[in-house]
Amino acid sequence: MQKTKFLRPFLAALVLATAPEVASNARAAAGDVYETNQGNVLRFVTVGGTPGTFASGLSNPKGLVFDGLGRLYVADAGKQSIILYTVPDGSGTTFASGLSSPIGLAMDTVGNLYEADAGSGSIFKFAGDGTKSTFAAGLSGPAGLAFDNSGNLFVADFTAGTILKYTAAGAQSTFATGLNLPAGLAFDGAGNLFVSDSGTGTIFQFTPSGTKTTFVTGLSAPFGLAFDNSGNLIVADNKAGATLRYTPAAVKTTLFQSNFNTPQFVAVEPLSHQLLNISTRGLVQGGQNVLIAGFVVGGNGPVGTTVIVRALGPSLAAAGITQPLTDPVLELHDASGTLIASNNNWKDTQEAAISGRNFAPSDIREAAILITLHGGAFTAIVGSADGSTGTALVEVYNLQ
Repeated sequence: MQKTKFLRPFLAALVLATAPEVASNARAAAGDVYETNQGNVLRFVTVGGTPGTFASGLSNPKGLVFDGLGRLYVADAGKQSIILYTVPDGSGTTFASGLSSPIGLAMDTVGNLYEADAGSGSIFKFAGDGTKSTFAAGLSGPAGLAFDNSGNLFVADFTAGTILKYTAAGAQSTFATGLNLPAGLAFDGAGNLFVSDSGTGTIFQFTPSGTKTTFVTGLSAPFGLAFDNSGNLIVADNKAGATLRYTPAAVKTTLFQSNFNTPQFVAVEPLSHQLLNISTRGLVQGGQNVLIAGFVVGGNGPVGTTVIVRALGPSLAAAGITQPLTDPVLELHDASGTLIASNNNWKDTQEAAISGRNFAPSDIREAAILITLHGGAFTAIVGSADGSTGTALVEVYNLQ
C-alpha cells in the first residue's frame, strides 16, 4: 500500500485551478532556491527564514528549470502545461499545453527543453520556439530528469524503479535498477549522479561508472534535488514538509520546515556563464613540446555558452611571423584532463557551422573547434600534426 500512497500525489493531476499564474516577491538573485509547493512556486533566500511566494495560481506544479536567459520553466501537472516565468519580475505565460501529467524538466546545453510526460510515458523535447518532438517513449512513469556533462539525459522512471540513460541521439540504456520510487535527479560538479529514492527515504550517489553508495538516509519521502552554486545539495523532503541542504560531506541544514509545507521539486537560480576572449602565442616543437592555454567558463546554469577555439599557424606569416607552425592540431580537455574535442584541419567536421560564425581560419591546415561548454576549467593544447617546429597562436572566443 505504501507504493500507491506515494504514487498518487506524485503523478496524479489535480483539478484544474482557475486562478492566473501570478508572481510576487519579485527581488531575486543567483543562488536563490525555487520550490514547487501545492499551487505555488516558493523562493528561499536565507536559512531558517520564511520563504516568499514567487508565483501562485498553479494547479499541481512539479519540475522546474532555468534556461540560459535566467527564465524559469515550471511543469504544472494539473493544468497539463509548462509555464514560463521571467525572473525577477515573475510574469508567466504558457509555453506548452496539452501534455499528460508533466513532471520533470531539464535543459540541454544548447537550450532545448526536455519534459517527462508521466501520463503518456514519454520524454518530449521542445526547441526554443516551442516546437515539440518525441525524444523517447514507452516508459512506465518518468519523473526527474538530468543531463550529465557529456550531453546524456538521465531519467528516473518512478514506477519502474529504474534510472535510464539516453544519448543525444536517443539511444537508451539502463543505468540503475532496483530502486524504490526514484523521483529527483541531480549531477554534482564531478559528474556523480544523486537520486532521491522516495520509497526508502534515501539519497543515493552513483559514480559515472554506476557504482552506488548511500549519501544520506532517514528522510521521509524525498522528491526534488538540485545543487546550489556552492556545491551543496538541496532536497525537497515532501512527506516531512522540509526543504533541506546538505554539504558535500552530508552535513544537514534545514532551510525551512512546516506541517503545511509540501515541497515537490527544487531549482537554484544559476550564475550566468561568462568568458573573456583570450589568445596566446608560443613555439611548438613537436612531440610533447606543445602550446597550452587554460581558460575558465564561469557560471553553473544548465544551458552552456558557445565558444570557438582556434589554432593558427600558416596564416601568421602574413603578420610577419618568420617561422609559423605549418600544420597545427588542436585538442580541448576538461578539468579532469578528459579529451572532449579535437581537430586538425578546420574544414574536416564543422566547416558550415564555423563559416557561419565568421570565425573561419584563413588556411585549411589550421584547426578550430566550435562547442558549447558548461561552467568549468578547460585547457586548449596545440601540437604539430607533422612533427615540425613553428610558432602558433591559440584563441578562444565567447560567441554569446
